[in-house]
Amino acid sequence: MIAQRIRTNRFSLRLRLLLILLSSSFVLMIIATFAILAEHHQQSHKASQQEVLSIGSLVQGSMSRAIRMQAHDVIEEIEAELQAHRRIKRVVRVSENAVVIDAYHPQFIGAPAQQLLAGLNKELLAKASQSGLLASEFVESANKYIVYIPLVVPAVELGKPQRQVLLFEFEHKDDWQQALQHRWLELLLALILLTTAGLLLWWYLQQKIASPIEQLLQAIENVHLGKTFVITPVEPLSELGQLTHAISNMVTRRQQDEVELLKLSAVIEQSQDGILITDKAGTINYVNSALISLSGYQRSELLGQNPRIFGTAKTPNTTFAEMWAALNAGKAWSGEFINKNKSGIEYIERQTISPLRDSQGKITHFVGIKRDITEEKALAQRLHFLAYYDVLTHLPNRLALLEQIAVAQQQHAMQGLLMVNIDRMKFINDARGYSYGNQVIQGFAERLNELHSHFLAHLGADSFCILLIATDKIALNTLCQQTAEKVQLACKQPLLVQDDALVVSCSLGISITNNLVVGDELLQRAETAMHIVKRQGGNNLAYYNDVDGKQALVMFQTEKALRLGLERNELQLYLQSQLDEQGQLAGAEALVRWQHPNEGLISPGLFIPVAERSDLIIALDNWVLQQSCQLLANWQQQGRKLTLSVNISPRHVRHADFVSDITHLLDLYQLDATALVLEVTEGILVEDIDASITKMQTLAALGVQFAIDDFGTGYSSLSYIRNLPVQELKIDQSFIKGIPLHANDVAMVTTIISVARQLGLRLVAEGVETAEQNAFCQREGLWAQGYFIDKPLPVAAWQQRWFTP
Repeated sequence: MIAQRIRTNRFSLRLRLLLILLSSSFVLMIIATFAILAEHHQQSHKASQQEVLSIGSLVQGSMSRAIRMQAHDVIEEIEAELQAHRRIKRVVRVSENAVVIDAYHPQFIGAPAQQLLAGLNKELLAKASQSGLLASEFVESANKYIVYIPLVVPAVELGKPQRQVLLFEFEHKDDWQQALQHRWLELLLALILLTTAGLLLWWYLQQKIASPIEQLLQAIENVHLGKTFVITPVEPLSELGQLTHAISNMVTRRQQDEVELLKLSAVIEQSQDGILITDKAGTINYVNSALISLSGYQRSELLGQNPRIFGTAKTPNTTFAEMWAALNAGKAWSGEFINKNKSGIEYIERQTISPLRDSQGKITHFVGIKRDITEEKALAQRLHFLAYYDVLTHLPNRLALLEQIAVAQQQHAMQGLLMVNIDRMKFINDARGYSYGNQVIQGFAERLNELHSHFLAHLGADSFCILLIATDKIALNTLCQQTAEKVQLACKQPLLVQDDALVVSCSLGISITNNLVVGDELLQRAETAMHIVKRQGGNNLAYYNDVDGKQALVMFQTEKALRLGLERNELQLYLQSQLDEQGQLAGAEALVRWQHPNEGLISPGLFIPVAERSDLIIALDNWVLQQSCQLLANWQQQGRKLTLSVNISPRHVRHADFVSDITHLLDLYQLDATALVLEVTEGILVEDIDASITKMQTLAALGVQFAIDDFGTGYSSLSYIRNLPVQELKIDQSFIKGIPLHANDVAMVTTIISVARQLGLRLVAEGVETAEQNAFCQREGLWAQGYFIDKPLPVAAWQQRWFTP
């Protein structure tokens, strides 16, 4: 479209080039014509001057002689010949004072002669008369030459010659038509050359300028239509080629800028943040869709307005002062406003305002990015509450307590911490449910809050902490003791929970420290003291001491080292023999020992209780089971019919994988399961009785034997034992120790033997250390196990003793 307009536009470059060429040709032709005419004019003047001089020279000599000789006839004849010349009009002879002496014809005397004399150049006449040289002048108005021919005549007086001048008019003819007729061939040749040069110049301009410009315009038009700008400069090094290259770069850069601008515009329009642009005076020039949605105004209602339209007068003046201070300094500013939308609903808004500058660096506009953070602020407050407060009681939590301790330490104050734990909370939850239990915790929290303690925190579940601060240790001890007594006294008052008057007790652990102990350690010490009270039955208080802390640390370090020991295979299997009633080897009990790389052999009395309190006991049981089953498989392959007893923790029995752990080993080693005896304590009868019996029955169906270890010392129930798939009872060594000297021990063991025989169970006596005890076992038909027979030995040493002939 643009190129078509260029072709038809009367101001187009192509038309202008054509007009310039035509005008130039016309001007050149006129110049050539004028040059020819000028040359012809010059040549005609030159010819006239030569002819005048030639006639004058002939006439001067002839006329001068005729005058000296007084030959009037000759004079008249000369004048007649001059007058007869086709271009000589008038012939007059005058004196040096310009007085007419004679003429060829009387009509040239008088007024006509005076007309001629009136047009004479007196100076030229005098000069010609005095010098004796011919002279002429051209009278342009009459297109004629006046010729001055000086004549010398005989002197009238002696020594004084008389001077005369012969004048005649010579008509000058300058015929330009004739000149053109004589030079038409030259003009035609010049016209042909000019036309050819014009056409060549037209073709060159067309090819090198007009067409490339047309292509350039077409390429620009394609860009305008959304097409790609494609053009190849004809001459890249020429000015037009460089211009095309520059335009191409400019168009490419513009297209890239437009793409980026479209992206930016799309981002701005699709942004969830409200965006507005104002001029330097604060007049709104632009708003995006998000701002329209945020404010409730239409675009037309915002354009031309001031951002004060959103204000509520609730934003502090200091905020505006800080904003303008930053913007006037040319810096971006971010802050919060309390604004309102069109409906008058207020919201909290975070806004970032940045100045925009022109190419000279002057601020021309401001751009503001607005976001409604009302929900964000509410969420932040909620998160802050969740981070620092307990949801159930709305009391500060553990994190808030630690921060409060840190603040007190920064102030170099003495801190005392009371850890308060509700006794038997698990029993309450199991009996009445967690909803009831939560109400108990809430009521207990309100009771503690009524004490107006310095700082009360709920650590979760049934544990609370009271932070006390004093200036010295004596005052702090007194304050801790008084607060603990208040807590115990408050616990004696019933809590009203769902119309129940519930009295709860609590265990208190007290830790007193200074700035040398961090908050976590202070809390740990109070918790350690509270656990001591718990183990002692609860409903009491205890102060933390270093012995308790060291014992807890030892247990922690032992657990950590035992976990590594299991991974590094530092455990060893030991065996202790079991003899039947005839005193023959009937089996052995598998025992675990820990060969620590630095501490040496560690007694199971140190690490087994630690394992029982953690999940390590299951891993430990599985290790002993695997080693024992592998050993049993070797014995059975050798044809040895011996039993191997393995102690199993009640936690392992209650574990979901207990049965699969045993069956996997039976399948792996292809064992006769009757040789494997699993020793369990009476603790399995305390919790989860039915599930434990079911698991034991499943394994018993495969042939696995079960034994009750340490029988008589724990929770003994003959009805449960009757229902258990048990084949063996192990009498605790505390009863065997008094045999045969103490009648009570003998009576107790005799009773156990009677019960076992009634139930058809095998009896094993533990702790047989004397010959009398061993003889008692054989006499009563008991299996014997103890130091009298042998001490626990490593597997290799045990097999060497009992299997070597």
